[in-house]
Amino acid sequence: MTGPQTRGRGRPREPEHAELVLTAATQLLLEGGVAACTVEAVSRRSGVSKPTIYRRWPHRTALAIEAFAAHIGRLVPLAETGDSAHDLVQAVARLAEYYQGRDGIVFAQLVAAAVLEPGTADLLNSRFFAPRRAALRELWDRGVARGGLDPHVEPDAAIDLLFGPTAFRLLLGHQPVDVDSCVHLARTALQGLMLTRPTTPSLAPKATGG
Repeated sequence: MTGPQTRGRGRPREPEHAELVLTAATQLLLEGGVAACTVEAVSRRSGVSKPTIYRRWPHRTALAIEAFAAHIGRLVPLAETGDSAHDLVQAVARLAEYYQGRDGIVFAQLVAAAVLEPGTADLLNSRFFAPRRAALRELWDRGVARGGLDPHVEPDAAIDLLFGPTAFRLLLGHQPVDVDSCVHLARTALQGLMLTRPTTPSLAPKATGG
């Protein structure tokens, strides 16, 4: 009778390939933006062959979008404190915090690619925006169920009102994307989305440091 067998030094399995590829792609994105995240560069850094990468990601932009989506998902998780209005504003604060650095540059470049490259907008929506918006809708629905948020407001409209200004400022550069100003915008929008509207502004949630 033999003991537990361990896997030898053979070729990595598919989940390991994906992890290596996404880690390498994220590093390249943060170092040099979308232009640096080529399949050749990712292959060289990850040690995964280009044919293996292409089997899962049809082109470099698809890879960049998935890597960035996973990266932001780790950095900016949605909190659940029992106060949905606070949690929504906290999510805006964290995005604003990270979009001030390399993450903001990469996000803007991916949005530009969505405008210029056919099919990229659908990829960006399905891989990056859709999962996060689904989580935000659930957060909104919990706030409605608790009685704090207006049930007559469509969740997607609320999400656009809360998060749209930060993206707009980032892309146009006409106003700063600092935490305080973006939180102020979000709280201003929330005053029209809550059943009990505050008469005095609340303190901005403390940023996590980045």
